[in-house]
Amino acid sequence: MTRKVFSLLATLALIVSAQATTLTPQPSNELSLSATPSLSLAAEEDDDEGLFWWSAGANLTSNYLWRGYDQSYYGNMFDPAIQPSVTLGLGAFWVDIWYNYSTLSTYQELDMTLGFDYKNLSITVYDVWCDYGKAFWQNDFLDDENHSLTATIDYTLFDRLRLHWGTTFLHSADWLYNEDGSKKRRAFSSYFEVAYTQPVKDLFDIEITAGASPWTAPFWCAGPQRMVDGAPELDFDNLPQGFNVTNLSLMLNKEFKVGAATIPVNLGYVYNPTSKRHYAILKTGFSF
Repeated sequence: MTRKVFSLLATLALIVSAQATTLTPQPSNELSLSATPSLSLAAEEDDDEGLFWWSAGANLTSNYLWRGYDQSYYGNMFDPAIQPSVTLGLGAFWVDIWYNYSTLSTYQELDMTLGFDYKNLSITVYDVWCDYGKAFWQNDFLDDENHSLTATIDYTLFDRLRLHWGTTFLHSADWLYNEDGSKKRRAFSSYFEVAYTQPVKDLFDIEITAGASPWTAPFWCAGPQRMVDGAPELDFDNLPQGFNVTNLSLMLNKEFKVGAATIPVNLGYVYNPTSKRHYAILKTGFSF
């Protein structure tokens, strides 16, 4: 399955790059399937010059949070992450490759995404590879245990209220088990989120987000931390059952223009009621 997804992504990327002779600017895609906005480096062309477009860019964040969990899973308040990305598009369809490297925990993630945007609607299907220490080119990239396949749908109302739903369809750990340890059924771990953005004059935007797991989600939802070999760790052995709120956040967002460049800055606070952890987040990047 993973080999097929990767081959499809690579083929689409080659087709777009080989045929594109003109570029069309596209808005930066807010969803980076990793739950942090992606900053883009977009080509500047007139809208009527073609359907093909591309973007590339990078984020720098004080910690990589996904659905309210820091991806080091050790409760680190500060674990700086570098997140480059590149996107190739054909009209409303696009292919994206996004990479994360967390400098302290050495957590690494590679997301390969197929997406479709139409007006206020966004639909994606993405494969995630993740591991610690070794990068994907130093590891067994085709090992199914390191991959997951997830689909998401987003819809924005009134240009301010964003509704998000994501469900994982394939992952080696996404199972519910019987008491004897045998597999019961796939869990289809899911996440839904509601986010509201309020501009404050021309100063900045305030974004308020609430996200939760609608049912038991062994793929990603963990309980409060426990001590393992003297160090704190999230408890994936005793899963939170049923409905669990995992992401309550308040962000202040601002974009600065410097010539042809745009420099976004995001400052905020995140609380995860399930893991009982608090985070202060600072993100920035660049775009042209």
